[in-house]
Amino acid sequence: MGIKVKEVTPEQIEELRERFKAKYATTPPAAPFHPVDIDRIRNDHVWLQRFLEMYDLDMEVSMTKLWETCAWRQSYGANDLDESKLNQEYLKEGSVFVHSNDVDGKPLLVFRVRLHSKSKSLDELIRIVVYWVERTQREKHMTQMTIFFDMAGTGLATMDLDFVKRIVETFKMYYPNALNYILVFELAWVLNAAFKVIKALLPPKAVEILKMISKKDIGQYILKDSCLASWGGSDNYEYSFVAETKRVEASKPVASTDDDQLVLGGDKKVHFANTAPMVLKESNIGDMHTPTEGMLQLEQKEFVNFDPKNAEATVHFKSIAKVPVTFKIQTTSPEKFRVRPRCGIISPNEKAEISIWLKSEYKLRGDSKDKFLVMAMLAPGHCAGADVTDLWRNACTDGPDVEQHRLVCRFEDMTAKCSDKIASETSLGCGKDGKSDLQAQFKSLSRSVNNGNRIQYLNLLLLLVLSAAVGFLYYVHYFPGAGFGQSAAFCSAKRK
Repeated sequence: MGIKVKEVTPEQIEELRERFKAKYATTPPAAPFHPVDIDRIRNDHVWLQRFLEMYDLDMEVSMTKLWETCAWRQSYGANDLDESKLNQEYLKEGSVFVHSNDVDGKPLLVFRVRLHSKSKSLDELIRIVVYWVERTQREKHMTQMTIFFDMAGTGLATMDLDFVKRIVETFKMYYPNALNYILVFELAWVLNAAFKVIKALLPPKAVEILKMISKKDIGQYILKDSCLASWGGSDNYEYSFVAETKRVEASKPVASTDDDQLVLGGDKKVHFANTAPMVLKESNIGDMHTPTEGMLQLEQKEFVNFDPKNAEATVHFKSIAKVPVTFKIQTTSPEKFRVRPRCGIISPNEKAEISIWLKSEYKLRGDSKDKFLVMAMLAPGHCAGADVTDLWRNACTDGPDVEQHRLVCRFEDMTAKCSDKIASETSLGCGKDGKSDLQAQFKSLSRSVNNGNRIQYLNLLLLLVLSAAVGFLYYVHYFPGAGFGQSAAFCSAKRK
């Protein structure tokens, strides 16, 4: 679901990027912003888009908030947080963790409030929250998340409004439009007042994604297979902390003036010093494909599958070599795509991924002419991350020491996805040709209305019984010796 936002255009994203670039060049911050954040602004539209969406396309406000967020991330060390910098007791007890997804496929950031204690350090707890958000956005590229407050078994002793306030403020100030839902599960009636306080803390846009749920209606937001057993689902997951899989980061650009230098807001074509300038083309990519795997094992064997909703794709691969391997990715259409990382080093048995975004002003060609080539070669013993660019610049890519894998770009088959959802009974809104099953939705709404009517009738009946009981007690109190037959005579005598 997510909050309702105005549509952002590529021109607005570029304007925000240029404003940041100009300010950073003329009035740089006292402490340079983190390279990861700078790279996001230079080469990724998602982060900039989130600021514009959150602040209703107000360019001035979006720029201010973007700058403030970069400053906070630098001082807080958000990009460098790992498990070694966290309170191990808090981390391993499982009061905060990420597991499973909501109906929209967004990861759940779970807070098991009954495990909380007001004696805990709020700063340490918020650091764990930031760690899970940063880790999830690294693993799933800036994905939105759903906050799940598990209030089952929670009482006044463990309800800490200060902690909730800090969580809300962190997302409000530094993670714009990062939430899909805020779900409050099994809130006890004695905590209703606390819930109203939480609601008041939220920005107006976030109130519409705040949902009070129970076991009866949790299926509207989380599929049964994705629900923990304690939530009424079939997932028997028990929390146990697992360290983050090490990711391969893009190597730092080398200071040079050729096309391999990273340019703000742009992409590059790669040239090699020992060969004629080479750009991957349809005419030569077929000859550059390595049919066997000796260094890299790609999860995708033939295709790069782009999500039709956001035009994003991910290439997953694993090193099957016994020594470190360096990799590089090229495309036949460099003007169409943003790719991160473009090259790097991967250790034996290590997994890595490459994120690819189709620029909004371009479309995939239907004739399978848009392709990527993933190349790999053994890394010299002295090679470090900053040396990868030079290594590939001087490499002979069509030599026998370079392994190459060709991938064709395409959009994922939405019809197949829809069929899978129907087969698993996980979606009401998937019918023929991907259209909503209106009849099923009508039946569901009818059941909801009928249930609501029954509850209203029950409440009315209880009110009538309560009124009769109060009337009876009143009568007994003021006329203790009178029976039902005597009351009329008593009243008549009194009138005389």
